[in-house]
Amino acid sequence: GEADGGLPAMLVSMLSDAHNSSIHLDGDNASADATINIIHKFCSDSSIDNLFRIISLLAKVSQLDNTLGEEISRAGSQAILKRLVDRIKEYITIYETSTNEPSEELLDKLMDYLDLTCELYSPMQTRGMPFTNEEIERRLPLVYNLGPVVPEGGGGDGEHHDHGTTILISQVTVRQSSQGDVGYVMWPSAIVLSRWLLSNPHHILGKSVLEIGAGCGLVGIAAARLFAQSNCEEKTCVTITDVNDLVIDNIAKNIVLNDVSEVACVAKLDFYEQTGNNESGKWIEGFTFEDRDPVEVILAADIICQPSDAVAAAKTIYDALVPTTGRAYVVCADSDHRFGIEIFQEECERVGLEVTTTNVADMSEDLLSDCHSTSGYVDGMNLTFYE
Repeated sequence: GEADGGLPAMLVSMLSDAHNSSIHLDGDNASADATINIIHKFCSDSSIDNLFRIISLLAKVSQLDNTLGEEISRAGSQAILKRLVDRIKEYITIYETSTNEPSEELLDKLMDYLDLTCELYSPMQTRGMPFTNEEIERRLPLVYNLGPVVPEGGGGDGEHHDHGTTILISQVTVRQSSQGDVGYVMWPSAIVLSRWLLSNPHHILGKSVLEIGAGCGLVGIAAARLFAQSNCEEKTCVTITDVNDLVIDNIAKNIVLNDVSEVACVAKLDFYEQTGNNESGKWIEGFTFEDRDPVEVILAADIICQPSDAVAAAKTIYDALVPTTGRAYVVCADSDHRFGIEIFQEECERVGLEVTTTNVADMSEDLLSDCHSTSGYVDGMNLTFYE
């Protein structure tokens, strides 16, 4: 039956049992030679193999499900892991200072054990009360069942597309404290642009694609899912970017969660680092500060929060697009809800981009489905599609 405390308690119980089974190796003899023998047994005993298989499992589970990872920590895993980390570090110190010639193979194995344990061990996390049902519900991934929509009055590209897909999106669970944290949560324009992509896949298939100001990464993951499902011989990759490091980490987890790692990757892009005068097309990657090649398609949703954002975003699009043939598709709420968006078209034209705009409601009311589940959406909100 299920252990008290549910799955987290059951997993920690497995970890504890495996750790306790390995302790018998230490014995009571503390002489140097005896300790060296213990270390050799530690690196070859089947109970240790089982212990680290469990740790590897918990590390993968925690990577895929942040909430379950936190619950495992709250259930007592960190105390066990601390004892194990201290134990391995002691073994390494003893072995490296031994009068016997150390075995590089054995030291490498100890280091591998330490690295694996540290993937799961976090000194900042302590045992605590389990999450309430309400807390868990807030932390569960949002589920978006997205499909193509029929444009108002028909139209589109004239083809029927069966590109319906389900995408799971985890939001950042840390409380927002500044404007730089807006990417922690989902915004309505991301749903609109994702549905539009699924209705018009020909705009991106076979092309290099960059999502800027990605937030939770829904749009880029929708594009990646199209790439994964396409029959194109050459699989291209969607680069999904943001400026906030915590947001970028969350995007990376959402890429893994949706199994699109082969066709999607993350990078850092700061609008304010782009110059707006790269006529040949280049954008500056924020981790390495190296120039990256321009792309054929840029995607962006709800990227304007203030007038300076509009200026910087226009420069970014100009720099990052392939000159002449590149296309950007941007969806944003209107100036009643997004301060600064009123100058976005003007700023794009100022740097030399041609812009057309369409009211999203005129394209298809279906594009607005599920927007009520996002942050900041209100009935009657007008969203604009920029191309």
